[in-house]
Amino acid sequence: MTTRYNRIQVTEDPGLTAALRAAAPHLPAGLPRSQQVRELAIAGARHLAMAPASEAQRQELLEQLARKFEEPATMGVDWDLLREGKRLAWPTQ
Repeated sequence: MTTRYNRIQVTEDPGLTAALRAAAPHLPAGLPRSQQVRELAIAGARHLAMAPASEAQRQELLEQLARKFEEPATMGVDWDLLREGKRLAWPTQ
């Protein structure tokens, strides 16, 4: 099919195969392989763009997360549900 956009060749090596397999549940069923690669590339670029730009920024985000855990009441965890899950998963004998 003719297009005004440049085309690229991509070798489906084991890494790409694994990435496509992992992405498959998040992509429309029946999507051609080339479209799967396109969607994966765009999603990956969005993810990278949201990543911290520097180690200092990454460290600050981790500190913000850690501060949320200093106040258990406001960290957004349903402690009763967590305790019940633990009780069901590891019943005392």
